[in-house]
Amino acid sequence: MVLYCDTRQHAGKHNAKMRWWESHGVDTEVRKLDFGDYMTDGSNISVDTKRSVAELAQNVRRDHARFKREIERANAAGCKLVVLVEEKPRDLVKWTNPHCRSCEIRRRSACAPMSPRGRCARHGTVKPIQGPSLSKTLRTMEERYGVVFEFCRPSESARRVCEILGVSYDK
Repeated sequence: MVLYCDTRQHAGKHNAKMRWWESHGVDTEVRKLDFGDYMTDGSNISVDTKRSVAELAQNVRRDHARFKREIERANAAGCKLVVLVEEKPRDLVKWTNPHCRSCEIRRRSACAPMSPRGRCARHGTVKPIQGPSLSKTLRTMEERYGVVFEFCRPSESARRVCEILGVSYDK
């Protein structure tokens, strides 16, 4: 079984996975995919990887329309989209956006990311999404669109892609 990797992936971002697949006897082929980063022939599952919770948060908040279109394209093709986040937070609800953490460190005071005012105290911009809102948004997307969000360590991602897609590999 060949594992197809999308052509539009950032150069170098997935090298560790490619090395893992090569060392575990997984055949890969680069081709344009309409949604997700990885697929196989005859599968109704596609895996989209995100390098961190922060990247996922950006997709959910700032790039929401594009992200939603990708999920809808997968659904229209009869595929289930699994979003594999290569970071495993202890508790997603308690997650603080790195943007707010850096403001807090520089200012030596809390930027109050959960304030009802809804603005970043340092930059005056719309505040970045935080753990409680992100968690709720992901649950809503799972219920509404059937997308699955999974978290793993970066060192586990290549193996998890194989397991999700049913691709066998040498142990």
